[in-house]
Amino acid sequence: MTSVVLLLLAFYISRAQGEQIEKIDQCGGRCSQGFPCTTRSQLSFERCKNMSGGVNTDVFSNTSISTVMKCEKRQRCSLHLRVSTALRISKHIRGIDVCMITAGMMERCRTVSILRSARDELLNQQVNFLDDCLEVHSGQDVYVTIKTWPHICDVAISRSYRVPDCSNKDIRRSVPECITGKIQYSVDFEKKELTARVSDMLEDKDYQLRLCHKGYICTGIGAQALLKKENLSKQVTLKYSRPVPCLCIEGWSIMTDAPRVQVCPFKNRVEELWSGITFDPVEETLSWEAACRVNADITLCELQSKEVCRDLANSSRTYSNGKVTYSAVDPHPRLCMKFVTEGGAWVKCPFSEGNFPAWDLEVNTQDGHSQLLVTSRVKTSLSLSKCTKTVADECEVTDTTIVEVAKFQTMQVDLSMDLCQSSNCIKAQRADVKYGVTSLYCHPRCHLSTSKSTSRESEWKSMHVVLPMVALTTAVMVIAVVMGIAMTVYQIKRIMKARGIVRLPSPHTASFSSMTDVSNCNTQHACKSVLFDICSSGTSPSKQCERSNLLNDSTNLIEV
Repeated sequence: MTSVVLLLLAFYISRAQGEQIEKIDQCGGRCSQGFPCTTRSQLSFERCKNMSGGVNTDVFSNTSISTVMKCEKRQRCSLHLRVSTALRISKHIRGIDVCMITAGMMERCRTVSILRSARDELLNQQVNFLDDCLEVHSGQDVYVTIKTWPHICDVAISRSYRVPDCSNKDIRRSVPECITGKIQYSVDFEKKELTARVSDMLEDKDYQLRLCHKGYICTGIGAQALLKKENLSKQVTLKYSRPVPCLCIEGWSIMTDAPRVQVCPFKNRVEELWSGITFDPVEETLSWEAACRVNADITLCELQSKEVCRDLANSSRTYSNGKVTYSAVDPHPRLCMKFVTEGGAWVKCPFSEGNFPAWDLEVNTQDGHSQLLVTSRVKTSLSLSKCTKTVADECEVTDTTIVEVAKFQTMQVDLSMDLCQSSNCIKAQRADVKYGVTSLYCHPRCHLSTSKSTSRESEWKSMHVVLPMVALTTAVMVIAVVMGIAMTVYQIKRIMKARGIVRLPSPHTASFSSMTDVSNCNTQHACKSVLFDICSSGTSPSKQCERSNLLNDSTNLIEV
């Protein structure tokens, strides 16, 4: 167990060391053991020499190719090829040519050779040559050829080499063409906002941020912001509309051919793609277009339960981009779209909410007979099939009728069957569309319709009887009250006339003479006696007595 742990530790250490790129201050050509040598750059136009005496073609040994970084400061490093090999010096070989060619570029060469003054001393000795001045770019594929100098025909060694790319940790931190900055984000779902924070960006460059939809390229969708290099706060807030999986935050430094980095906060929310379903009620076309590129198989289906959606014939489509359109579609709550990808399957029912379906059936009972009513908001042709429900919960069709229904109309259909029996059913579907569902109507709302009509009739009957009775009773009571008041007033006047009592004086008669006062006083006593007689007789109502008492009180006030 310990040996396995040590092997794994050694593996990870070697891998970490392999990711490290050596840094140099200066590039150049060097020879081993401090031998004096010279270097120069050139293009490869020199023709090879054909040696008549013959030269061993296997003259190179210990050849290696690697990458180093030449750095001016922390974020200003360039990549160079380091080529080394060992070569035996002879009277025909005085050094090496290191040539490199890349796609679309001419071959470039570097010559490293022993100085003339040291050639005789090093004759027939093994010398190590090294050069690290050929500049390359991250992730570049190069073809390296090592030749003798002077170039002897058929004496060379060639290697293919790939320069480490920007995924290398050291290169990503130090080479400007790989420094993209690090983007961190937070999401406010309620406000539909993305807050982006940038770190490890180029220190002497401004930084651009934007929202985009990622495909072959990342296409901007409008929201963007610029971070100034002088701004200490490297944070911005961007608004988004839909959290689709291809929505990304893209950032790059403001410079030519700057590398870009994207982070996609909603990359796992694939279900958001299936919400772009639209329906044209005039043309009766159902369409869907994804906001992101996605490979999916799309099918229309009829929802039969929460977990079962039966595919409709001839409705399967393979989608990668663009728009999928189905024409002549019946908008029904159970008509759905099924999306299948490598990650799973989703079913969306666009008509499950809203004023759907466009047509409906209802059974009404009148005079003991059931009537089938067809209502439609569109001009349509309906296929109505009579069927009998079997033990296996299936319905065997016995007869089919095509019914033409005008727009915004209700029509009665005679199917010559008792629709209120539980075994009798109706299969209904539109005959004028390509894609629609079949609805099965069994034991419709017969009793419910009858009870509703009966209750409404009883309500109307009660209204016709009760309202006239209430009005008549109210009129009789009003007439009785008026007649009672009139009889009371008549009796008072008759008694006063019989006893010779004149009208009561008004308060303004206080200025009359004493003779008049005596007469008034007699009159008041007479009034009192009359009122007393009326109340004591027991023939007058209590309300008349109360009015008499009020009159008596007013008389007392006059006396005062």
